[in-house]
Amino acid sequence: MAGVGILQSLFLACLIYFHPNSDRSVNKFLALYVFWLSVPMFTPLLQQFITWQPLIMVEPFLLLPGPFLYLYVRSFKETINFQKAWVHFILFALYLIIDYSLFVSWSNRFPPGPTVPVEVLHDPLSILRVTVRIAQLFTYPLLARNALNSYQRSINHLFSETSKIDLAWVKWLINGFMMLTFIMLALYFVLLRDPENFRLIILINTAMVTPYIYIVTFKGVTQPTLWQAKSGLSKEKAQEELHEAEIIEQVSENEKEKGEKPVLNPERRQDIVARTLVAMEEGKLFLKTELTLQDIADQLNIPAYQVSQAINEGLKKTFYDLVNGYRVEEAKRLLVDPKRRNNKMLAVAFDAGFNSKTTFNTVFKKFTGFTPTDFKEQHQLSVAAV
Repeated sequence: MAGVGILQSLFLACLIYFHPNSDRSVNKFLALYVFWLSVPMFTPLLQQFITWQPLIMVEPFLLLPGPFLYLYVRSFKETINFQKAWVHFILFALYLIIDYSLFVSWSNRFPPGPTVPVEVLHDPLSILRVTVRIAQLFTYPLLARNALNSYQRSINHLFSETSKIDLAWVKWLINGFMMLTFIMLALYFVLLRDPENFRLIILINTAMVTPYIYIVTFKGVTQPTLWQAKSGLSKEKAQEELHEAEIIEQVSENEKEKGEKPVLNPERRQDIVARTLVAMEEGKLFLKTELTLQDIADQLNIPAYQVSQAINEGLKKTFYDLVNGYRVEEAKRLLVDPKRRNNKMLAVAFDAGFNSKTTFNTVFKKFTGFTPTDFKEQHQLSVAAV
């Protein structure tokens, strides 16, 4: 079973990295995450050929999945180079040094055998090592969640259609890792009480990890990056726009907190807002399915970051909410139009500027609290009552 686990982790990691649609600058981190998450599967196989002492040197590698998860999420927004990544592996390097020293010390003190001695498990230094490792395992999902939230806020400032690029499934990825960490913590306490069940505990952990990494692999290879999903948008341009959106948000937050003078003066902001609303209402730009902030900026001949800041501060909305608010209002008008009574929902969605029925339903319910079908039925009932 352990051998199968090793082979499957290698296969899935390679599938993620070498898949034809893979952006390797991003998916290399997911591939490494899947591979190192499978490390516990190696231990039963190692126990068949070696004693418990060398297993000490496996433990530092349990520190690798967290950083790779975090870097995977960050890589959707920026290029991750060595200078940005190395700091996240300092603890791993320290553990290699410390665990090698412990390997030498414990090998001299305790005889070889198939199971870890109770004295080693209850050694204060051993417990400290596990405690720090657990803390690290809980810290990186939180960092990954912050990175994901930052990315999602940025794309809402730039795009009116985000269903393919919002990384909604990554919340499941992060929560799944947190759940596996809780399970590992529970199994550790079981191990302290019953060290002879070490192999069984590893097999239970493997049974939990295996379905998770299969789902992660499927979702990972089908998740396009922003620059893959948006035609005509290069990676460099996408990252530049995301960075600008993040800066605008940070500037706005700092202004609110510190009461600083805004970058856009009130007159300039009001002028941009007015021109943007005219473009939306008279030009019907919201009907363009893949409308972006840059499209508005080009039409108004105003820098995109100024348009974004004006919408954010002047209307207290993101670009995403502004455009989709207009689309929902258009959809409501079409749904109650007697001439369109027999129109299918998909036709209404397309005519209102949405690119799919799923997106239409999700956005419509977000803005109104009703699905389009429920809204239409409510209207028909109210008309019949009159």
